[in-house]
Amino acid sequence: MSRANYASNNSRPDSDQKKAEGGLQRTRNSMHRQHPWEEAHEQNHCRRFGGDADADADAAARQEKKNRANTLASEVRRRLLASIRTLEQTLLLEGPSSSSPCTRKLGILLSGGVDSCAILAACQASQANLVAAVTVSIQAEPDGENNNRDDQGPSLLRTPPQDELYACEAVRLYNTNINNATTSPHPKLLEHSIVRLSPAQLIEHYTKPTIAALHVWGYMDTRNSLIISAGLHECSKLGITDILVGDNADELFGGSYDCYFDAKYGTDPEGWKRKRDGMARLPFVTQKLADVYGTTSLEGTNINTYTNTLGLTVHQPFTDPTLFVDWALQTTTRTDCIDVAKTCRLQSEYTGPYTTTSNTKCGKLPLREAFCTVASWRQMDWIFRGSGAETGDALIQYYANSLGISEAEFVAEQQRYKTEEGIGLQSKEQLYNLRIYATLHDGFYHPTKQRYPIGDPRGCISCCFEIGDEQFCHLCDAYPAQHPSSINSKTTKPSLA
Repeated sequence: MSRANYASNNSRPDSDQKKAEGGLQRTRNSMHRQHPWEEAHEQNHCRRFGGDADADADAAARQEKKNRANTLASEVRRRLLASIRTLEQTLLLEGPSSSSPCTRKLGILLSGGVDSCAILAACQASQANLVAAVTVSIQAEPDGENNNRDDQGPSLLRTPPQDELYACEAVRLYNTNINNATTSPHPKLLEHSIVRLSPAQLIEHYTKPTIAALHVWGYMDTRNSLIISAGLHECSKLGITDILVGDNADELFGGSYDCYFDAKYGTDPEGWKRKRDGMARLPFVTQKLADVYGTTSLEGTNINTYTNTLGLTVHQPFTDPTLFVDWALQTTTRTDCIDVAKTCRLQSEYTGPYTTTSNTKCGKLPLREAFCTVASWRQMDWIFRGSGAETGDALIQYYANSLGISEAEFVAEQQRYKTEEGIGLQSKEQLYNLRIYATLHDGFYHPTKQRYPIGDPRGCISCCFEIGDEQFCHLCDAYPAQHPSSINSKTTKPSLA
């Protein structure tokens, strides 16, 4: 039994369970460990439930928790494998033992994080006909082609961002397993396309289609989406028709968001569950972004002239109501998902040490333990950070200094928009985005939101578009977005941190 599968045997009676675990431990100890992340995978599991069984009065309780964790990890694994197999059947993809022609091509957006690497592992375990992985890498000075079919791993001419490093290793291992497979015929090797862009290229090439898809100009919804847009564009150029993404794993299993690690939930587990349950059913914009990359042209001034011709379809296993959402919300709790005792050690940089500090935030435990991958115990990061876009404030500095907008021009425009349109601008980035928005929408029009007169309490205090009872405005980033007389919502501002 591989390490990736070790959590599945958890339903035996206690005596048989101990015998099985003892034999399994001996098997593990006798195996040659080639990778540090395999060591980390085993050691973190032991740290969570370790101790001297003969001397520890809590041994029985700890064993019960261990059994539960194993059950959850095994169930997550089973459900993700089922999701991939169902997708294959739905798409009628060519499998490794089939000689029939394939009409659709399946790819994956591979950030090298916990979620995408787990999906990649599930694809390999189910022998899915995965043809390409796409990773976006942002650097101050790109070294050559923007879009690199890179079979040699990360670039040696610079220090690659963390996403690129983890993703390259994940693909290398994936293809090594294919080469070592004893089945015949072998599945095809996975192509890895690394989209290397400078901040200027990312902003100049992808701001317009991102705003066209999302109908916003605030940075909260656009920055991460720029990275996704670049990846989806590459998918369309590769001829990919269907793309796997890890959307909703963080929301479902307690990852990334600071609110999941708030100390107040230590005495309010039901409050944590309510917060998680609400976030786990929020919509994602990935398909909207994918639709843009079926367009024949990104030119023009009218958003309604954009037409989809490629049909790039996004598949989000962790948003499946039956396989994941309903089950996870009914079954998992705060202590199932969060390492509340801070016993697990995470890796903040590829090839770096596995450590824990008082600030370590380790969530998504059922998913981390479901598959043993190079990223199973990687520190959680937004794609904006992992891709390199945040390194040295690269994007922020470009917005501040390289857009051709002087301080005097920004101040004048800030005042003009506030006076004439009731729109508040916080930065040159917002001004740049707002100008693109106005061009695409023939002014300040939104396809689903009404715009009210300046000062009308039904509109956002900073852009006048209808806000309902929300406190945060996704169009313009205003928080609080309500007029002082209208504050009646408990909605909190999301965070990129």
